[in-house]
Amino acid sequence: MTVPPRSDAPPAPTGRVSCTAERACLPRLLALIDDACERHGVDAQTGHDLRLIVEEACVNVMDYAYPPGRPGPLTLQIEALTEGTRSAIVISLEDQGMPFDPLALPPPDQNAALEAMPVGGLGVHLIRELSDVQHYRRDPERGNVFTISKYLVPQQHT
Repeated sequence: MTVPPRSDAPPAPTGRVSCTAERACLPRLLALIDDACERHGVDAQTGHDLRLIVEEACVNVMDYAYPPGRPGPLTLQIEALTEGTRSAIVISLEDQGMPFDPLALPPPDQNAALEAMPVGGLGVHLIRELSDVQHYRRDPERGNVFTISKYLVPQQHT
């Protein structure tokens, strides 16, 4: 579940980038989250977390959604939404790659010895740890739709 906009609130500003799911596009995608964080006065720690979330989610699509050498479309949308006194940055990632529900992955065994842990596969765990709400669905037209929300902590006024 994401934070829906208040019915009395003006439409939230959005940012959207559509590109090919290639690593060369990563700077454009990261610039979108950086811009959203700056526009909405997101504190440094939350901004860092959001940047990591976007990077992990986008790189997963770039590396695994499409057959090697045949990248397809990737769309990233960022919204700032408010419900009552709670605000959130909502990240939506869409791709037309193979159906894949990242939330179906089991969490890693945190008691396993470091040598026994598989290489990779911790990106989804990191996304879960750094965000507050995650949702996946396979849409017949939009493909994989992965939505991630992170609540914003109100700035302290001194």
